[in-house]
Amino acid sequence: MICSHPVFTTKRVIDHNQQHFVEEEAYIELYEDAVITPTAKFKIEDVHDVSYRNLTGTYGFFYLHTIKGVYPFKVKGSPDVWMKEYKRVQVK
Repeated sequence: MICSHPVFTTKRVIDHNQQHFVEEEAYIELYEDAVITPTAKFKIEDVHDVSYRNLTGTYGFFYLHTIKGVYPFKVKGSPDVWMKEYKRVQVK
């Protein structure tokens, strides 16, 4: 693995008639030949680009542009290192 970056999902949980929101952490992992997300695996040549947009002081969205569409991931902090490493290994 070259590098990874944490991504977050929020789940709504009802417990004893009360609603709670639980934040779960997973990772997007970059390898020489693949990108593995919490929900899918892509060959490196199937990923066209990556981008990031800051939304608030805490959260932003990390976008993985693939042949199957654009996959958004909620992140805390900029994935600049991950994006820089992707640019280094991406298929031209």
